[in-house]
Amino acid sequence: MSPNRTASSDLTLDLELGFTLGLGLDFERAVAWAADEGFDFVELLLDGPYARERIVDRRAQMAETLADHGLDVVVHLPFAVDLGSPFTPVREGAVTELTAGMDLAADLGAERVVFHPSSDAWDLGWTESDCRGFVHESLNDLVPAAQKRDLNPCLENVVNSYYDAASFPELLERYPDASMTFDTSHAILTGMDESEMGEFTERYADRIDHLHLVDTRGGSDEHLPVGMGRLDFTRALSGLADAGWSGTATLEIGTEDYGVIALGKSNTEALLSTR
Repeated sequence: MSPNRTASSDLTLDLELGFTLGLGLDFERAVAWAADEGFDFVELLLDGPYARERIVDRRAQMAETLADHGLDVVVHLPFAVDLGSPFTPVREGAVTELTAGMDLAADLGAERVVFHPSSDAWDLGWTESDCRGFVHESLNDLVPAAQKRDLNPCLENVVNSYYDAASFPELLERYPDASMTFDTSHAILTGMDESEMGEFTERYADRIDHLHLVDTRGGSDEHLPVGMGRLDFTRALSGLADAGWSGTATLEIGTEDYGVIALGKSNTEALLSTR
């Protein structure tokens, strides 16, 4: 794949582009459309219509569909499953579900699984330190489980006060065998501006394996296409370009509208020039 380039900033990044496949998108149609549009992969969200229990019997057919269209797959494990629950049976159940999701990801041929190192614990009843501890207890099982299945566990910076982008180095140090999914919208919503994103991603480029390219107008995680919000992606991605980074990038757009997804791809390729 040739690098993408923007003439205005001489920004060069070697990206494989995909989009989130979830919500009401039909799998076969979405995969065929993705291939026709020149996407490299889809990121399958194991929630809602694609919750693991709903699709586990279709995994062989889904893997065949991906192979037939020459597409790779990244699997996003369900974020509503609370791996940082303060209640041990709930937390153990979350680990069981996410591990089963990893089995499905391996069956589909994925190399990366994305999940949130987060907790839904009541903020008046549990401290930030407590929440980190709950998350760690689950990750102590989940990171090795991913490796055992030849999957790269790509932990995502989230919108909370303990594992947002700024505090993420602590998690990377604690789990040297895990990688990071850097989410642009989550980063800016937790106070990291685009220049700081550039500095962060350059410093930790060797630990970042996946991107969520998501725009927002501010205030909430709107899951907008690149170019539809206020994010300056040239500045935000400059650190990765300076580091010579390459990897996968998902347009995490919250829609079932193929036209909007195509707009996100077009805007991204305009930012980085066409391939």
